[in-house]
Amino acid sequence: MVTLPMPAASLAIAVDASAEHVVGMHEASWTAIRDGILGKIFPAATGIAHDVAGQDFTPNVESILALRPDVVVQWAEEGTGTIAPLENAGLKVLGVTYGTQEDLETWTTLFATLLGKPTRALDMIARNDEALAEVKARTAKVARGSPKVVYFNRFAAGLKVAGPQTYNDYYIRLVGAENPATGPAGVQGAGMVGVDAEQVLRWDPDVVLLGNFDGAMPDDLYRDPVWASLAAVRTRRVYKVPLGGYRWDPPGQESGLMWRWLSHVVFPGDDGPSLRDRMREAYGFLYDYRPTDDDLDQVLWSAANHGSADYGQFDA
Repeated sequence: MVTLPMPAASLAIAVDASAEHVVGMHEASWTAIRDGILGKIFPAATGIAHDVAGQDFTPNVESILALRPDVVVQWAEEGTGTIAPLENAGLKVLGVTYGTQEDLETWTTLFATLLGKPTRALDMIARNDEALAEVKARTAKVARGSPKVVYFNRFAAGLKVAGPQTYNDYYIRLVGAENPATGPAGVQGAGMVGVDAEQVLRWDPDVVLLGNFDGAMPDDLYRDPVWASLAAVRTRRVYKVPLGGYRWDPPGQESGLMWRWLSHVVFPGDDGPSLRDRMREAYGFLYDYRPTDDDLDQVLWSAANHGSADYGQFDA
């Protein structure tokens, strides 16, 4: 397989519990593997070709042909320039769309079918369903008020927040919080939308989430006087989203862990099994790997999040 959509490589590896069948991936997929834990679990994954497409997903047909793939996974909604060149070169292309939990289930089923492991998809989907039911039950029990949570898809070089029709908005609401970017004074348009600091200050979120698509960390807000009046800064509730087998920001094989993490970030508490225990069990299932405490600290950005409120609940 050659996978061009960013989350596809790590999902295929999780479905396969192996890096043997992915021969090429988008560079952003590769950096997540390099910087996250998947490169440690499957060292061979860091050697997979990642010069197969531009940042806009335009395929490098020559590089892909050299890999002799049986199938190329590509975005189906990025225009004719993303799929036609591949098909014109005689390559078999699987066009996919993405952004919802249903899309993730479709990808999981497709990849499991391609890899000859159909029951693996059923097990992965069932586990996510179980996690979803648990988080909904916790939300009904612990949610109080409607804390405002803003997710930054980009922060370091221009602000972009998750607006309507985003997965981030879905899980913010799932845990009993409110996304002011989708409220009455929210952004215009859907998806990841550019905003200015003044807009964010008017929203005055209680919690800020920093995504894994740039290098921004909580201290970048805590130390910047521009953000000093923000409720999330005053109460030190700015958090870097974990980076596991893939970025926890979008839908993925570790989404159940993301939901549990966010639920406890927004409404801290030590009810139920610890997140670390959940992660160890999940990584055993997904990757046949038992992470160490240092591994989990890395995934959870424990050092970067150490100065944020209640993050000690995720300590070893």
